[in-house]
Amino acid sequence: MAVLIVFLYAFIVLIDPYGLLKQGLKRDFYVCSALCLLSFVIAFSLTMKWDIPSPTPLIEGWVKQLH
Repeated sequence: MAVLIVFLYAFIVLIDPYGLLKQGLKRDFYVCSALCLLSFVIAFSLTMKWDIPSPTPLIEGWVKQLH
């Protein structure tokens, strides 16, 4: 299953952000690449059944600082 995830993301990365770079939209290319990398890391971690820490305590801390 992990191999399938790697191949799918390789296919998506070759097709999706390349058009942005070809059009000269470098900032959009970098944002799309960063989000794709984050998505890949999460998908691969879930496929390997690794524990992913919850971001809830961090978000709650930020919200409490706003009040």
